[in-house]
Amino acid sequence: MIIKIREMCIDDLPEVFHIGESLFSSESFPIMYRTWDEYTVTSLFNNNKDLCLVAECNGKVIGFIMGTVIEKPQSPWKYGYVVWLGVRKRYQKSGVASRLYDSLEGKFKEFGVRIVLADIEATNGKALKFFEKKKFERTSIYIWVKKSL
Repeated sequence: MIIKIREMCIDDLPEVFHIGESLFSSESFPIMYRTWDEYTVTSLFNNNKDLCLVAECNGKVIGFIMGTVIEKPQSPWKYGYVVWLGVRKRYQKSGVASRLYDSLEGKFKEFGVRIVLADIEATNGKALKFFEKKKFERTSIYIWVKKSL
């Protein structure tokens, strides 16, 4: 299995959307504060094209990562933010997510990023384990409250 990591192109957007739709459902993550929708995908692609990557196997998109750079006016530091990372279920645990992340981190370095951030729902054990393997450390505990109407 030969997997290629490359920058996302406009023709990848429908496939990326459908992969994310299968992974980031409200059933799986009922209190996720961000929503997975067409606007999210197109907005990140339009505003951060260099930081949107896909993994491809035999000409088919099997995973993606989308990031952004945050610059605060009062700070000399730049922050990289991993907004979305998803891999088709049948390719999970094959190193695809790791290769996507490593490629994005390389791009963050080119942009002068000093700290990379990601937020993960506390119940998402797979994501927590993944980012811990990538040497991320937990910095704070946030409590999200919700109210259904």
